[in-house]
Amino acid sequence: MLLALFASAEARAYCVYNQLMDREVVVTQETHPDSLRNERRFQATLAPGASQCCAFHRLDCNPEGRDNSVVNLSITIPGKPVYECGFPEGSAPNVKVTGAGTVRIMMNPRTKSSIPYIVRIRTHDRQDLTGPKGLVCPEEPKPKEVPKPKGRKQ
Repeated sequence: MLLALFASAEARAYCVYNQLMDREVVVTQETHPDSLRNERRFQATLAPGASQCCAFHRLDCNPEGRDNSVVNLSITIPGKPVYECGFPEGSAPNVKVTGAGTVRIMMNPRTKSSIPYIVRIRTHDRQDLTGPKGLVCPEEPKPKEVPKPKGRKQ
């Protein structure tokens, strides 16, 4: 009975699962629209195999408080190299999940791909939003070098 209660509680929350066996994952919710709640927004560093959830009615991590509301997350896989998950590449936050959906960060099952990690997202009603290839986690773009100004020597 206790297991059934736990399962039903998780079904009414969005959850982020780190299914990587060798890397931790950093997940941060976008800036909260209510600045008084910004300190309590969803922020987690998930160890390999770990997960964390937010009940859909918690306004700190789901500002609209509905199971079908959309929450924007930034997902980074730190280390060397750093990977940033989402679409479009370079935008942040760049992963969207519904208030009672799931996000799974995992190894790319396409072994010939140059992208080693992907994200799978399901909505509150269990529809897959990421398609057969998943949402990619490309390497973080390298910062562009700023050219030195040309001019007089001092």
